Formats: sequence, C-alpha cells, structure tokens
Amino acid sequence: MIPLLHQPYLARIRHALLAATPAGARVALDVGCGDGFKTEWLRERCATRALLVGIDRDAAALPAAPALAAIAGAAEALPLRDSCVDLIWCVAALQLFADRQRALRELWRVLRPGGTLLIATAGEYWVRLRLHPPALLAALPPALPLVPADGLADEWTRLLAGAGFAAPQTQAYLLDGAEPAQAALIDSADLAAYAGLPFVASSIADPDPRPVLFVVSGRK
Repeated sequence: MIPLLHQPYLARIRHALLAATPAGARVALDVGCGDGFKTEWLRERCATRALLVGIDRDAAALPAAPALAAIAGAAEALPLRDSCVDLIWCVAALQLFADRQRALRELWRVLRPGGTLLIATAGEYWVRLRLHPPALLAALPPALPLVPADGLADEWTRLLAGAGFAAPQTQAYLLDGAEPAQAALIDSADLAAYAGLPFVASSIADPDPRPVLFVVSGRK
C-alpha cells in the first residue's frame, strides 16, 4: 500500500529508516528515488563527501540536484558495475518492480561485500497488539532491533534470504499513530530480555487490521 509510505507518516518512516541504517557509507544508492525527497534522509547517515546515487525508471521524476548523481534506469538491470556500493535504500518501490527477485539479485550484485540493503514497505496486516506494563515500556529505547511477534516479518526475511542476503532482519512499526508504535508488535519476553528486566507476561489483544511499516535489512 504505497500511500502509507508518504504523508502523514513521514516522521515515523524517517525515524525507522535512520535507526536501521549503518553510518559511514562512502557510496550510497537510493533505488526508486523519485524526486529525491527521501534520498536526503539517506545523506544523514553517509560519510562526509560521500557519493550519493539515485536511480529511478522515470527520468522525468529525477531531481536536478548537484549533490546527487541521478540516473534513469530499472532496478531489474541496474546501470552500475559489480560491488560498487556500500549502502542501498529501496523505499516505497519494491512493490512496483515487475520482477522483485530479479531486482533483489541486482541489488545484491552492486553491493560491496559487507554492504547493507534496507527496504521500506507498508500495508494493512492482521496483528495482535501487545499491551505491555508501563515499567517495561519506560526501560526501552526509541528504536528496537527486535523482530515482531506472530511471524509478521517472515515474508520479508524469506524474500531477502532467497536473494542471497545474509542475516536478514525486519523491524515493524504501527503507522496509525498508536503508541508504542514498535513495542506493541513485539512479545514481552523479547522486550524484557533486551531490557534486562524480569519477564512479566503482557496481555494480547484480539487480531485487528492495522497499517504496518516494515524496515527490512540484509547484508552481502
């Protein structure tokens, strides 16, 4: 559901992407960059004087920004050499590719060994919200490197693993303004272990359709 990856959710999307993005890339790529609005977020995690490349199949949509190398091209046949990029973002674009697996193989091809791919996607999913004790929530940081409960992330970790990416991880966030946006989707046992607190079972709500943001990462 592509509209979920735009207004009024941009602040949460930006937070989730930057929290999952390793710092210091010297060459970074935004695939499906469009007008380059979100590409500027990517720059915040890059090294000083990094090369930032934006690729989009719609040449008319590419920004005319001197600090961005904008290239018209398809994700399924990236116009880049092998192993030339440290970091790749693909935000609100994966669902638009004609062949997702071929596009993912291309992203793997252009990544340098040890490089990272981050994908952001969103949609409506049936979820069971966790109602955690306030003391547990107060002990948690703003972003959690933990997977959501009930196998909510399985689809995306399988997708990246199938394209050859190592150690795929998925973080999930509610996009409807509910708080806590991330912890409500994570089991209390995982949260307690992460925070170093005794386990206290949280109540679990009945399944309910909610808009969910996924930030999926994998390494080469």
